[in-house]
Amino acid sequence: MSTFNELIDFTRSTTGTYLDNVVYGEELVTNGDFSDGTTGWASGGNAVISVSSGELTITGDGGYNDYAQQVINVTVGKPYLVSFTGRKITSNASGQVRESLAPYGYLIENTFSSTSDESFQQTFVATQSALLVQLVVWSVGGGSIAFDNVSVKEVIGGQVSGTPLLRTAAVDEPRLEYDAQGNALGLLIEEARTNLLEYSNQANQLSYPADGATTGVDTTEVTSLAGSGTVIKLNKTSGGYGFARVSYGSTTNAQTLSAFVKKGTARYIGFRQLAVVSTHTTFDLETNTWVQTAGSTSRGYEDYGNGWLRLWVVSDDSDSKVWAGLCIANSGGAENNSETGTVYVYGIQRETGLFPTSYIPTSGSTVTRVVDSAVATLSDFYYRQKNGSMVVEFTSKYDESAELFQRVCEIGNTNTGDNRIMTCIITNTTTLAVTVGDNGSNEYIQALDTSVPNGTGVYSKSAFAWETNNAHAALDGDLVGSADTDVSLTQTRDTLGIMRSATGTTATLTGHIKSIQYYPLRVADAKLETLTS
Repeated sequence: MSTFNELIDFTRSTTGTYLDNVVYGEELVTNGDFSDGTTGWASGGNAVISVSSGELTITGDGGYNDYAQQVINVTVGKPYLVSFTGRKITSNASGQVRESLAPYGYLIENTFSSTSDESFQQTFVATQSALLVQLVVWSVGGGSIAFDNVSVKEVIGGQVSGTPLLRTAAVDEPRLEYDAQGNALGLLIEEARTNLLEYSNQANQLSYPADGATTGVDTTEVTSLAGSGTVIKLNKTSGGYGFARVSYGSTTNAQTLSAFVKKGTARYIGFRQLAVVSTHTTFDLETNTWVQTAGSTSRGYEDYGNGWLRLWVVSDDSDSKVWAGLCIANSGGAENNSETGTVYVYGIQRETGLFPTSYIPTSGSTVTRVVDSAVATLSDFYYRQKNGSMVVEFTSKYDESAELFQRVCEIGNTNTGDNRIMTCIITNTTTLAVTVGDNGSNEYIQALDTSVPNGTGVYSKSAFAWETNNAHAALDGDLVGSADTDVSLTQTRDTLGIMRSATGTTATLTGHIKSIQYYPLRVADAKLETLTS
């Protein structure tokens, strides 16, 4: 049996984020809790190491490279999670954990400088099979650092029961996404989008009100969705204005503003894009409901696990949009209010369009995630030219205001758009259309009263069966239109386009493909209804 990677030719020339459900492999660090003294650890530089009360103390001689270390074995190309706790013992020291290619070329460097215990974790991809785990003390005139709970474990994705983790797929790596409950969503396919925020996750790049009621800091006191790094902590300490925002030049294009949000001690968080309206579209973090909708034309949220929600608001009217703004608001959405408290924010994104797409991290400039492309060569499986049937289970997001003709699935030729069989097209006038054609002569089966859910996360099943002079389609258990009895199937077809046309990515549809079933025969109409129920 062929695997997904053998059948599907997937490309995306940039990275892309997605939610995975993960478990963690066995512990690779020997004696990471130091319950067995310094067993497994060797000192380096001029470090003096000792264990007391279950933690390792490293004392340096005033240099910048005194450490304890051990070698671990990993698999090149696989992701791993490193975590530890640490604290300063002497004020003139700072500490670090490094995954090193020995002696230089650090994969990660986590630095801390507090006298209180600090917890760190970070994911990395192994580039060498043997890695050094180094616990380092930097000091001026001699100093000491305490370490504990040092851990390195493989990150294993695609789990039904696991921990949600926002992962970054490499260039040309497909994103097989899960929800926070471990349900498989399918292959994520997205159109190209740009995060217009130049700093998506840095508190010092947001402006705060002059009255000082709100401050924002980067913190690790809650774990980010990515399992490492900082999040923004908004802290409203008194009555007054409670916003944190970035100003842009005015635009009247449809804009979507989104962010991952986790409740601290504040109840309400508001989003604002419009230039002239100070009322925020406001979300109640206790009841998970939108309590104020002013300033947006649509809005929604998704559960990402561990208390994190991704909130989004859309403004697609002609009003001027200037802000990417968040606010610790009251239930009425006012940014000048008596509320106090904290909210954690991660991954703010502003993008042009009518719906949110996956998070695009930025740090100093806007970033574009290019279109996903997935195709299969028909010769790679038992495809019959003269007849066949196909069933596709999918979710979709699309712009109902434009004539899009975006494909869920298309069988055709890479060099021409004429000889094609499309199981489902999203248009502005009809949400399901089927095309069969040869030599530029297209036949249509359409259903003006058939609706494909848009952006709701609800899956639809579209099916199409064809043979010469007999083609029919179905959607979600119902036959679509009437059978086409004038179908020519004389031309050769070579490519299956998934969420795109066979000829290119101009007709890409954004959403998830959960399954594709192909039958090398024309199934009966009654079977189409059963297969899509």
